Amino acid sequence: MGHQQLYWSHPRKYGQGSRSCRVCSNRHGLIRKYGLNMCRQCFRQYAKDIGFVKATGLNSAELP
Repeated sequence: MGHQQLYWSHPRKYGQGSRSCRVCSNRHGLIRKYGLNMCRQCFRQYAKDIGFVKATGLNSAELP
């Protein structure tokens, strides 16, 4: 068996190797909650577009 047949031949069905960021395909710092599947860097970049509001400094009167 040559290198080409063995490289990345192990099935990646579960675990960290099976998941990646939907934006940049990064595998580190993945946020899976609510089905986001985004790395933390991309989440910070697109959080406003998705509809997330920063929770610090909010009063109950300011919430929609």
